[in-house]
Amino acid sequence: MVRCVVGCVLASAGWGLAAASASELSVAGHWLTDDRASVVEIVDCGDGTPCGIVVAVHPDNGGMIADHNNRDETLRGRDMVGITLLHGFELHRNAWRRGTIYNPSDGRSYRARLELLTKDALSVSGCLGPICKKLVWERADASIDLPLEARDAEVAALNVSEGAPHGIGSDTAGSAAQDR
Repeated sequence: MVRCVVGCVLASAGWGLAAASASELSVAGHWLTDDRASVVEIVDCGDGTPCGIVVAVHPDNGGMIADHNNRDETLRGRDMVGITLLHGFELHRNAWRRGTIYNPSDGRSYRARLELLTKDALSVSGCLGPICKKLVWERADASIDLPLEARDAEVAALNVSEGAPHGIGSDTAGSAAQDR
């Protein structure tokens, strides 16, 4: 149902969850999606909440290169690298809740929850009403070699103006990258 390349952008270096030190359970960094088709970088949205931005797509593992299914026709066909998939979360006890996740497979947005299971495993849930699908993402190794297009997207994100459109499925990487 909610099988996505989701950007879990949780906090910057100091983010941690209750009852654990920030260094032990920080969600900032690069995460491999459950199908290993994409790498999502978690950063601060600029308001202290997490945002997930696609920084690499691996087509050989089934990663989508372009956002062909977006319900907004003006956004269809844009590159997946640089898209913010997760945002709008509130911290509640040991999890980020009430956020939104964009699923490029069907072009829809869902209610989302993020919970750090271990320092290297992140639970990402997308929900439609009472039915939720949970995926587990693995923290990407620090030595991961991001493709050239991922580095290009990071550079391009730094050049996005503050007036860029924000929201689910929109390119909000620029505002997140400016706050690093």
